[in-house]
Amino acid sequence: NVTYGWWAGNSGVTNRSGKFVAAHAAHTGLICFAAGASTLWELARFDPSVPMGHQSSMFLAHLASVGIGFDEAGVWTGAGVVTIALLHLIFSMVYGGGGLLHSVLFASDLQESEVALARKFKLEWDNPDNQTFILGHHLIFFGVANIWFVEWARVHGIYDPAIEAIRQVNYNVDLTTIWNHQFDFLNINSLEDVMGGHVLLAFAQILGGAHHIATKMDSGILGPYTKFKGAGLLSAEAILSWSLAGIG
Repeated sequence: NVTYGWWAGNSGVTNRSGKFVAAHAAHTGLICFAAGASTLWELARFDPSVPMGHQSSMFLAHLASVGIGFDEAGVWTGAGVVTIALLHLIFSMVYGGGGLLHSVLFASDLQESEVALARKFKLEWDNPDNQTFILGHHLIFFGVANIWFVEWARVHGIYDPAIEAIRQVNYNVDLTTIWNHQFDFLNINSLEDVMGGHVLLAFAQILGGAHHIATKMDSGILGPYTKFKGAGLLSAEAILSWSLAGIG
């Protein structure tokens, strides 16, 4: 009894949540493969005497921004670049294998899975508790990723364009500063403030994720469930994903 319109992409996986997971695993594998292969492709053609922007270098530039491939003085060494590229290629095979397993061997509907925990992730588009349970786990993963980024900057260091070198950056969790930066985020010139914003974001995501997992929509904490709230859950998650990608 599917009532979704033809334009709703998720309608194609109604009662086939296992296939939905398979598609996402395959998609992740493709992204990992593209990242690893493109990094090797750029590295094979990289000329350290020419600015990265003049070589259409995107993947090496992102690695350089987090202090990979250069020494502390900002001189190109290439250290770690091949390792990261190969890890992405290996992970792409793992994701692809997981996608094949979910597509061929595992239950097409997670509700039929023999694993009790897997059954909790069955997609029920009209069930607010199911949607918030899944959303909560996604938020926690995003929060952990933010913590990783902050700790990487603090321990290893990232590239500071102001001094054209890699340096360790300690986070500045000043709530007033972070709040004010939402109005002038295009003019932020302090990496410490950037890291502080990521700390606050990690705290909010993990706390919010735990709340979504532990509570029910009809508990009265945030008011009764409405169709409007449920319809925007996945859209909100997509916007958050793109926002984090832009911040990173």
